[in-house]
Amino acid sequence: MANGPTAGFQQDDRLQQLSENAIDCTVITVNGARIQGKIEAFDRFVIVVRTPASKQSLIYKHAVSTIVEGMGK
Repeated sequence: MANGPTAGFQQDDRLQQLSENAIDCTVITVNGARIQGKIEAFDRFVIVVRTPASKQSLIYKHAVSTIVEGMGK
């Protein structure tokens, strides 16, 4: 994975795919919290996830460890 100026673009491309295709995913934060749902929006600093209960979770990108496609248990 690139650490240069294009590294963020790869991340944004993947987030765009997840958002546009309404793909279920699990966002895992650095402290181990799991937020399941669909990527609703994102910008340079945050990701908004719509949960199955129709609630929104705003997650700062610096707190994200992993984004996994699909809803794990």
